[in-house]
Amino acid sequence: MRRKSILLAAGGMAIAAAALMVGCGSNTGSNPAPDTPAPTSGSVVAFGSDAPICDVESFSVQITSASLVPQDGGSPVPLITSAAPATVDFARLVDFTNILSSAGVTPGTYNQLQLNLASPQLVVLDTTTSPPSPVTVNPTTLTTSSLTVNISPALMVSSSTTSGLMVDFSLRKSVQVDGNGQVTGTVDPQFTVAATTTSGTTVGEATSLYGIIENPTTSGVPSGFTGSFGLTLGDGTGQTLTILANSDTAFEGDGVTTFGDLTANTFVEVDAIVNTSGQIVAQTVDSEEQTSSADQKSAFLGKIIGVTRDGSGNATSFTLLVDAELPNMNGAVPLHSGLNIALTDTTRYWTLWQHWNRQAFTLGPQTLGVAERVAVFGVLGSGSPPTMTANRVFLRPRTVMGNFNTLLAAGSDGTTGGFTMTPCGALFGGQPITIVTYSDTFFNNVSGLAALTPSPTLRVYGDLFYEQTSGTAKTGASWTAPTWVLQARGVHQLPN
Repeated sequence: MRRKSILLAAGGMAIAAAALMVGCGSNTGSNPAPDTPAPTSGSVVAFGSDAPICDVESFSVQITSASLVPQDGGSPVPLITSAAPATVDFARLVDFTNILSSAGVTPGTYNQLQLNLASPQLVVLDTTTSPPSPVTVNPTTLTTSSLTVNISPALMVSSSTTSGLMVDFSLRKSVQVDGNGQVTGTVDPQFTVAATTTSGTTVGEATSLYGIIENPTTSGVPSGFTGSFGLTLGDGTGQTLTILANSDTAFEGDGVTTFGDLTANTFVEVDAIVNTSGQIVAQTVDSEEQTSSADQKSAFLGKIIGVTRDGSGNATSFTLLVDAELPNMNGAVPLHSGLNIALTDTTRYWTLWQHWNRQAFTLGPQTLGVAERVAVFGVLGSGSPPTMTANRVFLRPRTVMGNFNTLLAAGSDGTTGGFTMTPCGALFGGQPITIVTYSDTFFNNVSGLAALTPSPTLRVYGDLFYEQTSGTAKTGASWTAPTWVLQARGVHQLPN
């Protein structure tokens, strides 16, 4: 297993830094890795993921200005100005750890971050309709639009290395609900900001970058690397990052086993680390499908909110709640809308991220189910709203929040085994699901399986399958079908 769990311990950290780094001199849409930072400037890279709130599908806000405040009392260093504000959808970035961009910053120690916010907008999922439907919350209001947040530990930027910044915008704490748990539309922005901890030469890990490949090449790459490509991100920032590959990079996909198999305009998902030289180094590259805006061929990413099955239990169509599309289809399929996907005998199904799938589950008409996150490829049909016949469907990792129910198995190492958990998301219908854990499953804020209790809430991330056949995992955890089974890469116990 090639990955390092560097930043998963910071699993509650969200990317306000998404917008921060967009504003840090990277508005051209291209952000090559800073192999040799200028001597008068340090480099800062932003990481993060967020603890989600159930059934909130989107929270976007415009950051009209942001500045780092020097510890010695000098003038704040502007990151975002009103002339070039940045908008970020925090809910889109809730799963796993992401990198948004890097930027040059004057060397020094910074202990505060000043922010000004505007134009908030919430979208929630209404599960009383069939299929469930997204609803824009109007009005969405902020309790405050100007904040000064301490950076603890402080961010130290030097002229010779890259530093990391984590900015925690907790949707779970910020989005206000009434006595019945319904979103009110009021958002009380709660930020926590910290410098990351460097491990060896690794500043941090980005476990779920996704986008379209540009200009794959083996020429002109730094020493020790075998190739590089541009990755135009699909997270809404419009950034293009330079991704480097080396001899340890693993390649997955249809006919893709080496760097030379990668082609431009292909949608890929990347697991990477960032080193102290600011280089983004791919650990795994999952190559999925070619895209083309001219031919209406796009990657549609989102959550399955409804499934139609035949008498044998095979899915024949499903509704995708779209949260990203690459390339953009110019409004033909608005974000946060439902897209009807038809499945045929020629539709192909893929389960990548094999190192997370120890049970060797397969995605197919039987195991495709509500609440899974997928990437779908095909050509949009005519009509309004359009429909699409899927050529390929790829299972994507996702996060599920809920509460511990029953311990199913626990090995002597304290992490190998499994348990049941009741998700808080309404798509699960209040039914417990099975969580399978392994020796390298990362437990955060809880010592292991034996320490799990019904409260507080858990955030579990990994590969989620809908199983219509009962079974027992290699770890000893069993399930009774039909149910969901999630193979966990991490289990994070959230504070009360």
